[in-house]
Amino acid sequence: MKITLFAVNARYTHSAPALFYVRNTLEARLPAAVIRLRQHTINDPYHETLLTLAADQPDALFVSAYIWNAAILRRLLIDLRQLFPQVPLVIGGPQAPWLGLPPELSATVVHGPVEGLPAAFYADLVEGRLAPAYRADCLAAFAMPYRDEDFAGELRHRQLYYESARGCPFACSYCLSATQRGVQVQALAVVCEELAQILAHRPAVLRFVDRTFNADPARALAIWRFLAREATETVCHFEIAPDLFTPAMLDFLRTIPPGRFQFELGLQSTHTPTLTAINRRTDLGQAFANIRALAALNTIHLHLDLILGLPFETRESFRQSFNDAFALAPHYLQMGLLKVLPGTPLADQAVAYGLVAEVEPPYALLANRWLDHAALAELFWLGETVEAFCNNRYFRAFFSYLRQQAADPFAFFVELRDRCQAQGLFNRARTQETLSAVLAAVAATKQNGALLLELLRYDWLACGHRFVPAHLEPLPLKETRDRLWQRLPPDSPPYFTARSRSEFFKRAVFAPFSGVLLTAVGFADPPARGGSVCFLPEQEQGVLPRQRAVLFPETRA
Repeated sequence: MKITLFAVNARYTHSAPALFYVRNTLEARLPAAVIRLRQHTINDPYHETLLTLAADQPDALFVSAYIWNAAILRRLLIDLRQLFPQVPLVIGGPQAPWLGLPPELSATVVHGPVEGLPAAFYADLVEGRLAPAYRADCLAAFAMPYRDEDFAGELRHRQLYYESARGCPFACSYCLSATQRGVQVQALAVVCEELAQILAHRPAVLRFVDRTFNADPARALAIWRFLAREATETVCHFEIAPDLFTPAMLDFLRTIPPGRFQFELGLQSTHTPTLTAINRRTDLGQAFANIRALAALNTIHLHLDLILGLPFETRESFRQSFNDAFALAPHYLQMGLLKVLPGTPLADQAVAYGLVAEVEPPYALLANRWLDHAALAELFWLGETVEAFCNNRYFRAFFSYLRQQAADPFAFFVELRDRCQAQGLFNRARTQETLSAVLAAVAATKQNGALLLELLRYDWLACGHRFVPAHLEPLPLKETRDRLWQRLPPDSPPYFTARSRSEFFKRAVFAPFSGVLLTAVGFADPPARGGSVCFLPEQEQGVLPRQRAVLFPETRA
């Protein structure tokens, strides 16, 4: 029996762990089967993907369905059924029951993990009498699906996905995990053994797909300790509940080198009635304290999530949620639209909450009782503004100052959004030069506009540029360099010696700034009259590294 397992990923660098789980289970249950894995992407030419799958001439086809690949899967399965009228089509994954296939397609839907399927499924598959649906035991035992040869084949140059536990101890009403009860946890010794096997192949990124990785803080800390002991540069990504850190976890994380860990922190809202309505229990005070502590380390990339359109969240309450989140200084602040996923408790409350959502995946919310479509659209474009201006390394000093000074950052971003829409920015390439020009125009309208403009100049040079664009009012860079050449001593350790002085001045960039700016960006005891900042050739340490900057005293040689 020839079986093709295929996945349609969001991009080439992704991988599909479901394929490998299914392969291993099928080989154990049907040892005579010949199994082929196919990974494609949603951006691949459709006809070429169809031809590749058809060329296998399979006796059965297995595929996993998600909201992002549902449209192309529906099209592929309909065309494959035309080519192979009798071949079993088996669909698993969270979107499988709602793929919207015509009944005459005669596909089989699997509910739950392949390891939990009953023996009858495999007998029916071999006999060609599959039923329309099979329900699997969600708490069935599982093991890492990868083999050593996979890393040189299907997993080469791809991100890896790994689960040390299945299920979620929480039941947020917008999540499919709320429909399943119980958590299946892999033994810690087994997890360490499997991770050692994975890390031996030095993947660039390892994403833990545990729904709440730190639900058991002691277990999470043990896994982190193991990962820290491994001699690897693999970046490890975790989905984290921000209020479930212990002091021991925070103490340990202070020892992690920059860039080794990434945390996706699900804050979602800071409006208590909203959190209650979605059955999300969060100690907000503890969450805020933990995120601030992690941000202060500047060694772990923090991706903080807010959800637009949750029940009971008005524009004003979301303003507070946004200001609370922005104040925590995450490296990435995402404002994603609520997805009303079929089968979730929230979808069952659609009428009560007045939820209007897209009828096709990803089922993005269009309106609800608290936000009409126009209000929700305004917040969506506010999120796009944050995405363009904040979720990069370009304007760290500018937004750090805004974070410290502005009582209502939300109002600033509303103004910025309106200007972007008026200029059609969201339809243009979002380069640093384009974005800084918009910020400079907004700065010009502010009482502290001169300082804001200086901050933009500082940010521009800190990103490694060797000039200042016209919209930032160019600085006398050459004159500053020449003056420092004359005034600095021949030796200025640790920056240069008499021997390396010329090379240092060629590679560094020098710019004058006011004392107010120097204070704002954190230089200790700067001269009130201002001074000259040297942007060094090397970058500083941290999550979003930029050029290292030092303040040189202008003493005469």
